Amino acid sequence: MSGNNETLSWKFYLLNILVLGALLGLAEALLGGMIRQAGLPLRGPVVTAVGFAVMAVGLAIFKQARLIPGIALMGIFSKWLAVPLLGLPLFCQANAHLAILLNGAFLYGGVSLFKKKIAANRKGQGAVAGAAAFAGGTAFFALGRFWAPCAHLLSFHYAGGAATYMLTRVVPAALLAAVAFPLGYALGRRLEKQLLPLWLARKPLFIPLAATIAMACWGGTVLLTAAGF
Repeated sequence: MSGNNETLSWKFYLLNILVLGALLGLAEALLGGMIRQAGLPLRGPVVTAVGFAVMAVGLAIFKQARLIPGIALMGIFSKWLAVPLLGLPLFCQANAHLAILLNGAFLYGGVSLFKKKIAANRKGQGAVAGAAAFAGGTAFFALGRFWAPCAHLLSFHYAGGAATYMLTRVVPAALLAAVAFPLGYALGRRLEKQLLPLWLARKPLFIPLAATIAMACWGGTVLLTAAGF
């Protein structure tokens, strides 16, 4: 990951963290809800992979590892926003928020440690993302049962339950993240080359555009949550 986009102002960083974080929250709500309502397997691993892809887009464009926790925190805020607006219990989505936080934290750590192996190396990108998703999923299983115990996590509270969770939830999430992250990074590189010069040339237009996209994503996330997604 050679070279930083020093031409970008802190306002530009914040606006894009806002947009990508809002998109992350919307994607998790929409995709997770669709998979759950369709009764399909691997909802958690697929949603995790999408989150890693979104964070990869931001990393590819801005070359800054610190963008990752910003996107993760904004994604959490986007999902949490539905809680007070809909009058839901405070901890009704606590585990979903914890999962995003842990994935973002471990990905940030991996990217910070292995910067040089990520820039033009898909295998390196996949390895870092897969390891981060594995570590995040393992930490989530260990902490989620105490943070906000839910029926899903408690269903693995039996002899061999931890191994079952690892094999059916954590390992698939790591494998899918290892595939999704390089794809998101490649998309981010294309956006950087094609759209970044246009955005930089029209900063006054980008601010209201970014705000509109973020608010639209927040509204969509709230509506999806209200619909049971």
